[in-house]
Amino acid sequence: MKKPEVSESSPFRHAQADDSPGFLLWKLTALWQRKLGGIFDAFALTQTQFAILASLLWFERQHEPPTQARLVEHAKIDKMTLSKAIRKLEEAGLVNRESSTSDTRAIQVRFTVAGRKLIYQAIIAVERADDEFFSCLTEGQIETYKALTLAIIAGNNP
Repeated sequence: MKKPEVSESSPFRHAQADDSPGFLLWKLTALWQRKLGGIFDAFALTQTQFAILASLLWFERQHEPPTQARLVEHAKIDKMTLSKAIRKLEEAGLVNRESSTSDTRAIQVRFTVAGRKLIYQAIIAVERADDEFFSCLTEGQIETYKALTLAIIAGNNP
């Protein structure tokens, strides 16, 4: 079957929508968010809040400082969005903010007992969904997907 051509009067560069890598990313993100939506609802978290809590636990495991600046860099969350999300997590009794003892300019984010318990359960549920979502790919395809995704992130990192 012959591929459709793009007319000169069209603002689109691609003859088919799925020829656009950005549109494919949009569709993949929408499917992924739909998959995780119910999980986050069950834990009364947003995707941003989950990313913050999971990053905090990752920092603990890697012995990295749990600062707001580090969270911004690690999870690629805008500073203002991160600050608002942490405030909500604090109000929910899941984290506390405190000044760093080693750098007075830095604000550290720490788990409460409830926050630590919640993120352990949420990570298990999300990783199960992750396995289900990507189960349509072979291990080799998953490795290729991860390598390509990391290359895109690195190429667009300010």
